[in-house]
Amino acid sequence: MQPAIQQVIRALAEDGRAGALGIAEHAVNAHLEGATVAGDRALSLDILTRDLASLRGIAPHLAGFIGRVEAYVATLDRADLARAA
Repeated sequence: MQPAIQQVIRALAEDGRAGALGIAEHAVNAHLEGATVAGDRALSLDILTRDLASLRGIAPHLAGFIGRVEAYVATLDRADLARAA
């Protein structure tokens, strides 16, 4: 069983290694891989966005890293909207 995406993002943020953001982006992509239907993907993106906001509240010292992951998720959301149009 895989750890929840929030746990992965938090562990990467706390570790602070070079390349952690790239690994987090890969984790986000892997998390969304199972959502192949547009509606499922939109729901997964929404839930992920809410989970990241919750993580920011729980671990405010990681807000910078979480904000960069949120920005990446937002690009995915915009790309999905552009494809749907």
